[in-house]
Amino acid sequence: MPASHLTQPPRVELVRAVARLRCVDTRGSRVLSLYLGFDPSQMPNLRERRMEADSLLAQAQRRWDGDGHVSHVARIALREDIQMVRERLADERELAPASARGLAIFCAAPAGLCDVVSLPEPVEPLVALEERPFIEPLLELASPERWCALLVSRRASRIFTGTREHFTEGALVLDDVHRHHAQGGWSQARYQRGVETETDRHLQGACSLLFDRFKRRRFDDLLLGGPSELHHRVEHELHPELRGRLAGSFEIDVERTTAGEVHRRAMPLIEAHERSREEDALERLEEGFASSGHGAIGLDEVLEALNERRVGTLLVAHGFSVPGFACPSCARLAADARACPLDGAGPERREDIVECAIETAREEAADVLIVRHLHDRLATRGSIGALLRF
Repeated sequence: MPASHLTQPPRVELVRAVARLRCVDTRGSRVLSLYLGFDPSQMPNLRERRMEADSLLAQAQRRWDGDGHVSHVARIALREDIQMVRERLADERELAPASARGLAIFCAAPAGLCDVVSLPEPVEPLVALEERPFIEPLLELASPERWCALLVSRRASRIFTGTREHFTEGALVLDDVHRHHAQGGWSQARYQRGVETETDRHLQGACSLLFDRFKRRRFDDLLLGGPSELHHRVEHELHPELRGRLAGSFEIDVERTTAGEVHRRAMPLIEAHERSREEDALERLEEGFASSGHGAIGLDEVLEALNERRVGTLLVAHGFSVPGFACPSCARLAADARACPLDGAGPERREDIVECAIETAREEAADVLIVRHLHDRLATRGSIGALLRF
């Protein structure tokens, strides 16, 4: 597979990068995956970025050189991968792509793979060596909706981010907050007031940390986890922009839980949020189609609206897929094989015109809503619809 470089991809380009990397033939080689985040407050210039890359590559070298289960051939391949990455990053243009906030690099020298993907948002520094490209951070960036779960107890706070598919942990804070005691009298009252003051400071610190991270890397929706008696207090301390993204709360053991358990407990809230959004969008679609004309229903109408750049929100039933056609000259989409009405060119067949419609909508900065819970309701209208801008 030839080397390639994407310059500041929007979300649709990340989707394409994920699809490309999922299909890459590694020829049995392990893939070195490297992620660099360009937080301006931490890496303002090329020197800091190169030092971070060198540190991650050295970490990979030490980790797998010390693994007795790694063969000599694999160690040689890793050294070739590291050298190939160093050569790519020696070019200042690779470390400073226009407007990028990070890089993801995937390298397997024996397979001829050295793919550099510019990222529109910072990521946590990471290095991995696995049988396939490590693409989970790309999946999170490419996801149409990102979630955050803030877990807070009286002495600990943890931040998890991810998608409806999985969560990963991003931060852990432990504060020395004294616990309540059972002594009576005035001393107990003063002690408990002190404990509550320390708890308030802890909650304020957790919410401040979350907002700082949000400013560096935004998410769409927020969940609160931890003891139920703290949920209202945490919500009060949230920045208004975060409070407006709050989608629910759940009880959980903050200090001993895992990312998998957080995801499991969050899923009912995520699904309820999705169902509410779907219900609202379908009602707006029906209303717009029936009265104002600001709704399109069925494949032909939706593709025409996309071609005219009138789509504000695209609704697609989960799993809906049909073949179609696209003009090779102007990329106009159609459900049939008639010549393009704009330039007369003969259309090219596409195995999945719905995926093409989704990519076109994202390129036009339209919202895309995959209808998972109420797909039967959309199926009666052809499994695809659109809320129109005009």
